Amino acid sequence: MTWLMQSEQSGKVTPDDCILLAPLFEDEVARLFPLPVTVHLYLATCASSPLVSPDIPEMLQEIVAGTTGQSHPRYCLGMICIPLELEGSGAAVFTIGDADPALLQKFSSSWLLDFQKMLQHHMQRIRQIYLDPETGLHNSRALEYFLQASSPGQSRYSLYLVSTFFIRRSTVGSFRKIQYLAGFFSAICPGVLFFLGQGVFAVLVAGNDRAQRLILAHNLQRRLKREGLQRVHVAFTGFQRNDGHVYRDIQRALVVAERRGPFGLCDADVFKNAEQHPFACPDDNEMRILKKLWRGVDRFGLALFQQDKEYKGPKSVEALLVPLLSEQEQLFASCRGQVFLFIANASAAITEARIKDLAEKVKEAGQVSVSVGACSFPCLRYSKTAMVKNCRKALMHAKFYGPGSVVHFDALSLNVSGDWYFDEGDFRQAVIEYSHGLKLHPGENNLLNSLGVALIEMNRNRSAIASFNEVLAKDSDNYMALVNLGYAYQMLGRDSLALEHFEKAFTVQYHSGISGTDIYQQLSRLYCRTGRYDKALPVLMLWKQDKEGARDFLLYRLLGEVYAETGQAADAMKSLQQALQLYPHDLISMSMLGLLYVEQGEGEDAGLLLLEKAVSIDDTSADCWYRLARAFFHMEKMKAAHDGVRRCLQLKRGHVQAMLLLGNILLISGKPRQAATVFHRVLRAKNSLSMDKKTAEKAIVDLQEMNPTKNR
Repeated sequence: MTWLMQSEQSGKVTPDDCILLAPLFEDEVARLFPLPVTVHLYLATCASSPLVSPDIPEMLQEIVAGTTGQSHPRYCLGMICIPLELEGSGAAVFTIGDADPALLQKFSSSWLLDFQKMLQHHMQRIRQIYLDPETGLHNSRALEYFLQASSPGQSRYSLYLVSTFFIRRSTVGSFRKIQYLAGFFSAICPGVLFFLGQGVFAVLVAGNDRAQRLILAHNLQRRLKREGLQRVHVAFTGFQRNDGHVYRDIQRALVVAERRGPFGLCDADVFKNAEQHPFACPDDNEMRILKKLWRGVDRFGLALFQQDKEYKGPKSVEALLVPLLSEQEQLFASCRGQVFLFIANASAAITEARIKDLAEKVKEAGQVSVSVGACSFPCLRYSKTAMVKNCRKALMHAKFYGPGSVVHFDALSLNVSGDWYFDEGDFRQAVIEYSHGLKLHPGENNLLNSLGVALIEMNRNRSAIASFNEVLAKDSDNYMALVNLGYAYQMLGRDSLALEHFEKAFTVQYHSGISGTDIYQQLSRLYCRTGRYDKALPVLMLWKQDKEGARDFLLYRLLGEVYAETGQAADAMKSLQQALQLYPHDLISMSMLGLLYVEQGEGEDAGLLLLEKAVSIDDTSADCWYRLARAFFHMEKMKAAHDGVRRCLQLKRGHVQAMLLLGNILLISGKPRQAATVFHRVLRAKNSLSMDKKTAEKAIVDLQEMNPTKNR
């Protein structure tokens, strides 16, 4: 077990334990108590958890509210109340009742104190069974127990499974990366965390709002992708306690998410309510009717009428349509309260005109409002059965225009359906929808931009670049294409091209008044990476003005780097401390702060502790090894500095700052010829910045002046 794990697992029971494992704790107390009793566990108001606590009976509310971890057991209201000390300053209370009050009163204060100490020990032992020793998070056994345990309330929750994939050269490296990710999840997740093994984490959140689930799923994926993970799959679902199929359903959803691309998402509700899918085909009976209608017909129109909920009339849409139909038109009602209309031998133009006419007449005749989605066969290479889905896509498209809208399936309908699949995390299907849309309307900017973004999510960055360039060829100031093209180049490691497009996007955003902070993040990171700190600071200040940005640890890490490199050490330390408050496991902030402590004389021991902790968490970080070596160099410990910089260069041969540091170490060690060789390597390195080359050139000139005879 690593030092990090030992330091962070206190062993004390947490408020989350008191909700996840409450029945186990209660049963154990009942087993240990010498009389047959009923036990309940309640959280004190000073203990907070993102999960839903059981309601406290009114007569106990005052007692529980006043309980702290230092409170003693006592007899009151015909029962014994025994406080349980929790991690931090929290507390919980066991109530022991349903026994003869006279017997309960006979237990002395000293016996109850001993019993309280014993309970504290037993609860901690039970808790350890439900923890993962690798990460300190709750394990799969704890999650399954919570999902299966009976609950008297009707509390609703959301559950997420997040499968992570990363490349590590060793087993030890994998363990450390898992620990790093556990800390990262703790910083960004609003709920209770579990580690299920094999790189899979679970997040349990109170509440069951689907829109919020989608937002959190996309946010988790985006943040993990930013951390350099090669694949991230997220499955999620809403559930109510006592639902025995939750775990099975969400595991199936995770399999589906993996099929949707390297960054796929999937809502497990697709299995529960497959018939409610917005593009689902009708049931078998309805499909048989449709197939009979279009059998042998080479050209037809199909429309789906739906009465708008806001404008219901006394008659059904079907009853209003029947007297308006011709001999070539047939309709039947769908089980969703919708009505299909089939028009034999009708072209797209005839179908569109006829549907608009019928919708207007229905509105006039019945004082109702209907929305209609229509399509025509043939269309591209779609099958006749696919026409049903196309009607539903057109109907979704119609909803964007409000009640009473009529839409004939077109390229924009495919943009709408593609966006729906994208939001659901089905990036493969989104690419198909956008591609079909471009066949109907070649060169359409919105479709090209959308296709490019979906291709990035599939790690098909070169294809995405082609889409964005096609947009910019017609509209050189297209903001979305500029941003996305910059991001695609960044994913391919072509930072100079990425920076060029981000800068242009930033200019367009400024002049057009476009909102959004993503450009600040991308631009400031690249400015820091290329050593242009004077340009990074104004962008970071704009980012800081945004409420969401001000809560992002990356903002403060970058501010710390900018301040450190521009000689503002006090501001740098303050910013890095803020970054670590938001995300205590941020290795970069940790090692930068440690280096500043050493170099600014704020405490060598504290600085080295931070630097060595960063390396112990991830010993494959070349930057962390460089900062540790630089700290040893400042402390004039040349052997340790040399070892650290060599390790850095083993991990990243082209680390320019490490080469410069190695050259200085060799100079001080009395090896000028070897130092000169290293400085010449800096001049030849493709990734050397102008300031690095100037430093190397000056060092070479100084060496020549020190020993002019040898250099002739």
